Amino acid sequence: MSARGPASSPSHGHDILARYLHAYANARQMSDIERPWGLGDDALDGVWSRLVDALASDPERLDRLIAEELTEKDRAQIAETLTPLLFAMPLRAYPSELRALRAGARLVISMRHFVSAESLPKPEKAASSALSIAKTHPVKGKGKSQGGHGDEPIGYLPASLTPAFEKYLRRTLSFEDAQTRREVTVSSGGRRRRVRVTLLAHGRGVLIRFLVRLASPAEQGL
Repeated sequence: MSARGPASSPSHGHDILARYLHAYANARQMSDIERPWGLGDDALDGVWSRLVDALASDPERLDRLIAEELTEKDRAQIAETLTPLLFAMPLRAYPSELRALRAGARLVISMRHFVSAESLPKPEKAASSALSIAKTHPVKGKGKSQGGHGDEPIGYLPASLTPAFEKYLRRTLSFEDAQTRREVTVSSGGRRRRVRVTLLAHGRGVLIRFLVRLASPAEQGL
């Protein structure tokens, strides 16, 4: 994942793993008290140090190291660390959908925002339910979706991490063996969201549909 040439195509956004590794390396220079939470944890040094060294010496080697040299346990650790960052989105509106789709050597991540029935002007709210459904669901094809704002590039990760992400989501969200879609309430950064997670067939990636933002216990006065 080089910072040069085709790997830095603006259509894919930034390299999420490289950014995390830079933040991790900087955190390791801080004292224990100064370190941001979750960065520089001594218990995680093994795999992160290898990745930091690879990024510093030969960024092109990072993908190969993850795919060919790391163990399944190492990849699971990466997925466990980075997945909460994905659930910390969206940053603006609901409903929206985070798409993590395999594209060659990358797991390309983008966000698509939709128009909810609640946000429509009053005259349109009285329209048929079929119209409301059309406005809140994407239409397959190129370009922007009906009622949406197109795909917003978020970034990318090595495609070799896709199975680890899927296994982590299955375990954490209690998917049944043959289940590919599950609707749950998740909490990230003190914010609660109702989401629908879809695991695509043949390891093609994951869709995370953010349905609604829920009030946190603090906001409910609990």
